[in-house]
Amino acid sequence: MPRFITIAAHDPDLVIGKDGELPWRIPEDLRHFKNTTMGKPMLMGRGVFEEFNEKPLPGRPCYVLTSGNYSNVTTFRSIEEAVNYFEKSNYDEVFIIGGGQIYKQTMDLADRLIITEVHQSYGGDVFFPEYRHEVGKTWQEIEREDHDGFSFVTYERG
Repeated sequence: MPRFITIAAHDPDLVIGKDGELPWRIPEDLRHFKNTTMGKPMLMGRGVFEEFNEKPLPGRPCYVLTSGNYSNVTTFRSIEEAVNYFEKSNYDEVFIIGGGQIYKQTMDLADRLIITEVHQSYGGDVFFPEYRHEVGKTWQEIEREDHDGFSFVTYERG
């Protein structure tokens, strides 16, 4: 079975989106996302795929959880269907890239969290699930890279 890795950026209030977009522009975070996910399959919800103008990101197989159909990507109707598919695949890692409901539904699947902690609060309408009270219990911080205004933090399931 592949490792499921959740990758996300959130502010101190766990905001991840506002009006269908990221509430911030951090070029280093976008580069980090691209470099981390390049060549790896990405599982996302319909809303995230629509943010990409319904086009797969280059160099990464895209899989979408949706009740609809897209001709240019593989779709799943449920998390269970996606997990069954990936269990039979040759992938060693699968990146879960959102949105909010997908993160919430897959939190128990994740073996690793790769989080960009945005230091400023932005306000929004989509949130990452609360996990911080589990740091030191369920989640062990294994890497941190602090920058001006944000930090890249990696957690492993303990």
